[in-house]
Amino acid sequence: MDKVYLRFVPGVLLLALLSAPPRPVSRQGGGPLLPRPGLLKALFHSQQGLVTDYFWVLLLNRIGTASQPSEYRDIYDYAELVTDLDPGFWQAYFYAGITIPVHLGKGRYLNVEESSAILRKGLKHLPGNQRLSFQLAYNLMFFEKKYKDAADIIQELSRLPDAPPWYSALATRLYAQSGDFDSGLSLSMALRDGAEDDETREFYARRVQEILQERLLHTLDAAITRYREREGHLPDDLPTLVSAGDLAQLPQDPLGGRLFLGEDGRAYSDAVRFRMELIQDERTEDGERLVPKPRVTNHDESQP
Repeated sequence: MDKVYLRFVPGVLLLALLSAPPRPVSRQGGGPLLPRPGLLKALFHSQQGLVTDYFWVLLLNRIGTASQPSEYRDIYDYAELVTDLDPGFWQAYFYAGITIPVHLGKGRYLNVEESSAILRKGLKHLPGNQRLSFQLAYNLMFFEKKYKDAADIIQELSRLPDAPPWYSALATRLYAQSGDFDSGLSLSMALRDGAEDDETREFYARRVQEILQERLLHTLDAAITRYREREGHLPDDLPTLVSAGDLAQLPQDPLGGRLFLGEDGRAYSDAVRFRMELIQDERTEDGERLVPKPRVTNHDESQP
């Protein structure tokens, strides 16, 4: 009789579990109170798929009802449980990863660490999943500002047979923005030399020049910073850096433009509209693009 009773215990517990309303219960210290995956696996070994689906439904419910940063953070705990029960459940990694971050304004986000953690967990179990890889690269690009790490992922994705051509272009831009100019140049030159049509070859030939230009502008930025830290103010213009000894000479723009000191204290060229940076970094909070203007001083009224 006891053996018959014990055989029905998991079924009764499962029925109670699935009949309970999906009310969020918080544990001490914050976060939802959820059962341990090991306990669920032990109790519901033969019904594990059903239990996983139940918590997947709860995960979707949390995604649909979350309104506060802490509630979006709770989605991570549900995703952790679902993917512990089924490590191959790619949708749980993906939908949790794209939902968890919360924008606070002025480029600040919460829950980024949790979002990237669940995506990395997914790639550990599903290393070839392109959606998870690209979403992690997106996190690294826009949330964490880890441009080289993002570029490495995008470059790997660009090698896949069905990869869109803009993956390679994005990787070269990210390498340049990260300051890893050698990787960006090597990739761009390889794509230029291996191009099968004139349009692609011309695109990457110009990309090589753009990366060389951005490397030059980084050098000028460093000289501007040295001058400002020493003198306590920005130089009037770029030639001032030469007379002050911060530059041996004013270099030539690889794209043939006129180099100038922008009003934001960075170096620019009039050969391009923007520097090699993500568009997000080139917009104001209102979404307007920032077109840098030359710095104007009392000593240089001729500047436009």
